[in-house]
Amino acid sequence: MADKELELLENVEMRFALSDTNERFEKAVATFLPPVLLKLDSPHKAVQTKVMAVCSHVSKRLKSNPEIKVPMSALLDLFSSAKSSVLLRNFCLIYLDLGFTRSTKEERVKLLPGLFHDISTRLPAQQATIFQMVLQVFGTTGGDFRSLAPKESFDWESHPADLTFLLTRFLDVVLYTFAPAGKPMTALSMGQRATEPTTPVEQFVPPGISKEAVKFITNDGKASWTSSPTELRSLKLGIIRFMSLADSVPEKQNVLEKYIIYLAASGDSDHEIVSAGEDGLKRHVKADLEDEQVVKALYLLYQGTGAQRNPEIFRSPATPGLKTRILRILLKSAAATNQFPQMIQVAFDALNGDLTTAKLRNAGMSFVQWIARMARPEKIKPVAPVLLSALLHFINSPPDTASPDAESLRGFAYEAVGLLCKREPELFDTPLLHQFFTAVSTESQNVRVSVLDALSNMVDAYKRVANDELKRKDLEGMLLQNIDKPDHHARYIAQKYTNTIFPSEYPLARYVNIMLAADLKPEVKEEARRGLEFPDPPTTDEEAAGFRAKLPAFADMCNLLLIKSKGISTGGGGGARAAGVRRVGAFSADAYNDAVKYLRHLLIHHADPKAVIGRRGVDDLEKISEPTTRAALRELFSKMAASSSASGLQAYIEMLETALKSDSADAVLQSGAAFCLLELVSLGPAEASSVYSDKVDWIKTFLDSIRNQTRRSMAHLLGIVTTSQIEVPARAQALAGLIEEQRVAAADKSARVEQREGAMLAIGYLVGRLLYRHPSQTFVSSELVATSVDVVVRGLDAMSPLEVLGALDALSEAGRYAPLPLVSDEARKALVDKLISIAKNNKDSKIQEEAMATLGQLAHGDHEHLGKPVLDFFYSLAPLYSKHVEIQMGIGEAIAAASFGFRALHMEEHLDIATLPAPKQIPDETATAVLETLLGKLQPGASPPAVRKSCAIWLLCAIKLAGKSHAVVRSNVMRLQNAFAGLLGDADEFTQEVASRGMGLVFELGDEGVRSMLVTSLVSTLTEGKKIAPQSVTGDTQLFRENALGAAPGGDGEKLSGTYASILSLASEMNQPDLVYRFMSLAAHNAIWNSRRGASLGFSTIAAQATRELQPHLPLIVPKLYRFQFDPQPKTAESMKNIWQTLVPEPAKTLDEYFDAIMADLLDGMADRQWRIREASTLALADLAGGQQMERLQLHLERMWVMTFRALDDIKESVRISALKAAKTLTTKTTRFCDPVANPDIKQGARIVAIILPFFLTKGLGSSAEDVRNLSLGTILKISKKAGILLKPHLTELAGTLLECLSTMEPQVLNYLTFHTDKYNISQEQLENSRLSAVKASPIMDALEASIDQVDVETLTALVPRLTQIIRKGVGLPTKAGAARIVYSLVQRAPSELSGPHADAIVKALASGVHDRSIVVRKAYATAIGQIAKLATDAAVAKLIAQLEKSYLDDPDADDDTRSVAGITIHQFALRAPERVRDFHARIVPLAFVGARDGSPNVRKTWVEAWEELSGGSNAPLRLWLGETTDLVERLMSTSPSWGVKKQVALAIGDMSRILGAAAFEPLMARVVPLLVAALQGRTWDGKEVVVTALGDVVAAGGDWFGKHEGKAHVDSVVKALLAEARKNNKAYKRHGIEALGKALHALAPYVDVYDEIYDDLARVAAPDPVDVEKSDEDDDDVRQKPMQLVLRATAFRALGQAFPISDAAQRKHANKVLGLLARQTEGNVWNVRLGVLDAVEAVIKRLAPAVAANAAPPAGSDAMDVDVVGGTNKGLSDAVDQPTLVLLVWALCGALEDLKYTKIRETAAAVLLRVVRAAASSPSASTTLPVAEARALADALEKLADKEPVSVIAEAIRDVRREALLVTTS
Repeated sequence: MADKELELLENVEMRFALSDTNERFEKAVATFLPPVLLKLDSPHKAVQTKVMAVCSHVSKRLKSNPEIKVPMSALLDLFSSAKSSVLLRNFCLIYLDLGFTRSTKEERVKLLPGLFHDISTRLPAQQATIFQMVLQVFGTTGGDFRSLAPKESFDWESHPADLTFLLTRFLDVVLYTFAPAGKPMTALSMGQRATEPTTPVEQFVPPGISKEAVKFITNDGKASWTSSPTELRSLKLGIIRFMSLADSVPEKQNVLEKYIIYLAASGDSDHEIVSAGEDGLKRHVKADLEDEQVVKALYLLYQGTGAQRNPEIFRSPATPGLKTRILRILLKSAAATNQFPQMIQVAFDALNGDLTTAKLRNAGMSFVQWIARMARPEKIKPVAPVLLSALLHFINSPPDTASPDAESLRGFAYEAVGLLCKREPELFDTPLLHQFFTAVSTESQNVRVSVLDALSNMVDAYKRVANDELKRKDLEGMLLQNIDKPDHHARYIAQKYTNTIFPSEYPLARYVNIMLAADLKPEVKEEARRGLEFPDPPTTDEEAAGFRAKLPAFADMCNLLLIKSKGISTGGGGGARAAGVRRVGAFSADAYNDAVKYLRHLLIHHADPKAVIGRRGVDDLEKISEPTTRAALRELFSKMAASSSASGLQAYIEMLETALKSDSADAVLQSGAAFCLLELVSLGPAEASSVYSDKVDWIKTFLDSIRNQTRRSMAHLLGIVTTSQIEVPARAQALAGLIEEQRVAAADKSARVEQREGAMLAIGYLVGRLLYRHPSQTFVSSELVATSVDVVVRGLDAMSPLEVLGALDALSEAGRYAPLPLVSDEARKALVDKLISIAKNNKDSKIQEEAMATLGQLAHGDHEHLGKPVLDFFYSLAPLYSKHVEIQMGIGEAIAAASFGFRALHMEEHLDIATLPAPKQIPDETATAVLETLLGKLQPGASPPAVRKSCAIWLLCAIKLAGKSHAVVRSNVMRLQNAFAGLLGDADEFTQEVASRGMGLVFELGDEGVRSMLVTSLVSTLTEGKKIAPQSVTGDTQLFRENALGAAPGGDGEKLSGTYASILSLASEMNQPDLVYRFMSLAAHNAIWNSRRGASLGFSTIAAQATRELQPHLPLIVPKLYRFQFDPQPKTAESMKNIWQTLVPEPAKTLDEYFDAIMADLLDGMADRQWRIREASTLALADLAGGQQMERLQLHLERMWVMTFRALDDIKESVRISALKAAKTLTTKTTRFCDPVANPDIKQGARIVAIILPFFLTKGLGSSAEDVRNLSLGTILKISKKAGILLKPHLTELAGTLLECLSTMEPQVLNYLTFHTDKYNISQEQLENSRLSAVKASPIMDALEASIDQVDVETLTALVPRLTQIIRKGVGLPTKAGAARIVYSLVQRAPSELSGPHADAIVKALASGVHDRSIVVRKAYATAIGQIAKLATDAAVAKLIAQLEKSYLDDPDADDDTRSVAGITIHQFALRAPERVRDFHARIVPLAFVGARDGSPNVRKTWVEAWEELSGGSNAPLRLWLGETTDLVERLMSTSPSWGVKKQVALAIGDMSRILGAAAFEPLMARVVPLLVAALQGRTWDGKEVVVTALGDVVAAGGDWFGKHEGKAHVDSVVKALLAEARKNNKAYKRHGIEALGKALHALAPYVDVYDEIYDDLARVAAPDPVDVEKSDEDDDDVRQKPMQLVLRATAFRALGQAFPISDAAQRKHANKVLGLLARQTEGNVWNVRLGVLDAVEAVIKRLAPAVAANAAPPAGSDAMDVDVVGGTNKGLSDAVDQPTLVLLVWALCGALEDLKYTKIRETAAAVLLRVVRAAASSPSASTTLPVAEARALADALEKLADKEPVSVIAEAIRDVRREALLVTTS
């Protein structure tokens, strides 16, 4: 067996040896090498040895000649066979490697699947060899694997390990970089930590790669790309492109490995590789960053492998740039923060690594923050101390340089500490807090913000400090220190810590707040005041105890403030130590004032937790109007007085007295302290007032204070104190003395106004409280009292308003409790008259109001005498002050005082002596009479509107002030409601508000039964106008009478329902009509309700009460109320906003809680039949959506858009305008969350796009409303430009719809112009070009381009069919042009994905569309074909070319536009894909060559452009594809019935003959000549002259062929055909026939002689008989025939010369005859005929003298072709010419030289004459020689002619002739 094998091997070796040529050897190798290698697996050693010997011989031959190829496929199959041994595979691999470089690019690509097969299981050496071959492919193809057939594609699913192996090695290639210049360092320099010293090695190991990897990928440094940056870039780009092809690597396979490679590429130093990597990251499936394996891979890429036992596999960390990229990725992964210890190592390396950069540090600090935020508790706990230590080390280390980057990094560090503190608070202690508080003041301004942010995050960690006394003291000291710092940031953060760490009941915390409550910086002040706010009031008595527990103990708070005020001065207030700041003790005056106010309000809330005043702690001081609060405070004072030592009351009093006594106290502080002291004395027990009995003198010192409130309070205090214990004579005497003293002071005109006013106030309070205590007093002289009061009355006449106001106040106080003590009744009457006069006539409204109040008080004190007249006076004021609401409210208070007495709320506060009962009350009859009067005036039609308004205000005041306390009011609730209900429809807005307030108050007066009746009555009144008629409330309920408020702003006749109808609707929708009263209480928005007057009446408390009662109904109220805020009626909206602001103190929280309910209500409202509801809902939707996160909006998003679109098409314009606002808001919101950059949550973005995009594409763009379509399109465009990868699932529908929109959304003006181009003097093509430009510049096109960026294999599968459908059936130029442009974009962006079937489909579609009637569309499609064809398969392109050829050639009679399509397409194909088009030159070149001769100029132009692009300006393609071109012209000439095609083909043939020359064209003669001869058969047709001309050209070009055997057979047919054509009667055609005949006979002269046959015909044409010419002229009516006759003659003359025979016999027969004819015709003919004669003479002479001297140069100005040089012999002129003829000819030519008119004639004649003279001179025969005499005469004549010749060149030629003539005379 072995012998046989050896024999076979020897035979094969012999075959190899006998292969003496490369071709034979290559064939032998292809046949025998694989079988020979197979013998390596033979069990016989000898056989294996022989095989190796044969292989050695083969290898030597192969290496010696690189042109020889090896059978790569067979060798690869053998290598891949599972049966092959290792030895066999090694040898196969040797030859594969050898043959790989000899293979073409396409062959290499086809080998890839086989090379990849099982590469992961190969031996390392084999893997390295294969990998090097693979890299050659990627380095040369650039990732273009188009030549790879589907059957040869990669089967990764069956061999996933192969793909993983390759991607791992590809990563090494991508990471490979060159060594830095001058630094041949190893990987150790990039971060290896080793204990032993490291030394540089020769081979550079780039960062991120191991030595082993470098050796593997570089072939141990032998790879060529290791020294060429260009090759390395191409290699990396090839790898990235290979990975990006779905056909190469499936999209969802090995996602992690591909992601890492893309990431590594994005960190490269080459911008092209970076772009490719970033593109891969964006476009392809992203790795799941929450997957543990992904995170580990990222960490490995960043860190490398760390120290390894085997240094060969050690991988160093990545480059700083790549590290930064990796960190940015890790910042999106929560899982990355839970990988220990990698997270710490990476963070530390980024912050403190040796090679870190500023960008890397910033990223590292961000990563630390990310760890602090996202790490799980069990992961963050062990690393938190390390992180904190590192951060503090960084913070404590001074920065190297002061730069913005350094500051930013420090700021990041502080923020990271803050975040860490939130996660691990137990690590943080007060020393760190001290450091950070210090940093607030010491760090730079930019860093300070970060410190504050960190401290804000840390605050919760220190809440536990409050429970540790030692730490709490430390913290307190630090906070107290910081509130005194000049830097407001320190003060602010101190306040924040105070408010957060310490409970609300902690006194020291409130002290800190008080110190900064008046800070100059708003943020500090606001934070301080926030800490002083009291908790929300309790709703039940059970909650009151808990409420009090949250308040600082009054005694503790007061004692602390007292102690602090006496201690070392503390700052507070931000710059309180500055010069000019008043100080009271240790406090600034402002801080002391805030302390007083806080203590006073703290007392009130301890007494009455439900109190509504002073809830913000340091609100302005105001009187307590609520009786319950006054009673509770009075009780509290009593309790405190009983245990004064522990209650803090004494400390409080000391605080107040200190404020009053201090010289540094300002007027504001004194005023507040006086107010509080008065309140304490008036509400406190008798002991409190007795304390001040001995301090009268001190109190009196404040009566001339500059502040009115201080004077009033202290006068009031004086009245209470001095009138107590009056029974004691000494005190009565002291009181009398005091009154006298004040009387004198009041009457002293020399005193200051403030002194007199203070004295009058003192008199009033002294007399009033005296009468209060003792109405019939006898303790003080009545005369003294009367005279003192008289002094006050005289004060009414004072010039100073202050004095007048003081007098009025004093009279009120003196006359409130009893009749005013005056000297007489007349004085009383005079006083009343004076007060009435002041009230009516004074210009100062404040004085007027005070006068009216005084009248009310006096009427109360002396009801019997003054009650009725005063009330009547008040009634008379109703029409006078209807516009002065505050005055009317003042009148209402006065009426209440006069009619209800101390049962009115505002009167109760005057019962300011706690131990005394109320004085005598006014009879109920008075109250009844007042109510009757007011109700009567409010009856419909009873009073004018002004009176109704005034009475309504008075009635409201009466109810408010006495409703709850007076039985008369409570017994008339039904009448009161009816009266107010009747006012709801009043035209005056304020009257409506008064009515609403009144109804709310009335409702509160009744019990449950009464309230039910009131609700029924109200609903009936509002809905039906009935008094008491229960009825349901419906949506159609009309509140006001017809036209009460006018028509709606839109003018459509729809009546406004009004504010209160909306309120009723709101209540009824909740099925709780009784809530209408609560809403009415909240709806009034007039400023008067919150003004001083409104507050004095207690209206400010109504809203608070209503709010509390409405809280349980919020779930039902909020959705409706939110919508009503946007009511189109401004007043309604304003009222509803007032309700909203009152009911909803925290809008953001409320909206979040009730979002779904609100949204549902709004969306339902947008479909309501009432336009007001639709408009309000739309506006509300815009507002609501604008402030919400997409998570909340997502569920409602589609319906929101549906309803918005519906509103955009609303019949009401205002609704449409509102919808536009909503649409803009939704657009902004939607696009933002569809942007992966703005919204990192890709999954959420994908969900939103999935909801929105299909909706817009279908319902939006499909809407019949133009506004909806425009808005939809605008939104789609924004989403398309921003959504990026999120568009992938919707790309097909998006692209298709947008392409259609290009036409549907095109401006109408362009459509109009399409049908009116003539009117505006523009062509259709110009207009279409304009439309095309608009398409290119369209934002729709921009969006399409942006969306196409997301194309991949998966999306193309759906996109291409839709695109082809649009190309075929799209409507409108813009759509079609846009589709063509999209094809172009696809080719540019995704060539690899598009190649193959997708490209074929697009080519097919475009081919069917290139026949569009629009030239612009045709060009666009043709351009697109040119782009896409380079990606299509050969079959598709071939089919396209066949289509184009068919469309061009099959219908030659079609219009130019149709026939130009093929030329345009071929031109674009050649222009856009020159490399690809070469594969089809055999089809395209012949067609373009023929097309470039088309008869239509327009069509010909397109083909000429195509030919020029194909040929590049040379004729090489024609020569290369000559056979194919000939086949085409032969087919067309033979088969086409079209004369035009025959003409075109003839032109092509003629041009071929001229271009190629005789030698190249001769092989075609046998095919071409018969074609042309056959084409000349039959009648003359238009264009036939081209055929006959072509035949002449062909015969002239291939004349030698006719001398050969094959050509001889065609001579007769050619001559006969040409003779026949030359004899045709059509002169125009005849001319071409004669011309072709002349050319042909000139070429055929050696083979045929027909001169006898043609001479007469040609002579008759050339030189007709004059008679015949004249007759012909007469017969020709067309004057244009005469020039044609002349041309014909000239052509005939030339033909006579060209056809002149060459045989001696024929020459002797015709020479003299012809030359004589020609000589005679040089005269008397027009210039063109004469030129023809001269050309003929020259041709004849050439035949008669075929050669001249070899050294004879052509005459000047003649053509080199004029000289025939044949072997250098001199035959001279034939003796066929006799001498007379010669002389005649010479003188005829000489005569032509005299024609000075035509230069060309002289030039030609000189050249011909020179030829004739030379020929004659060389003639051996004397008969053909010019006689000497003639020659001399000729020389003389020529000399004269030369002198006269104006053209120097011709003159020199004439002189040459003369010299030749002179030679004749001398020879």
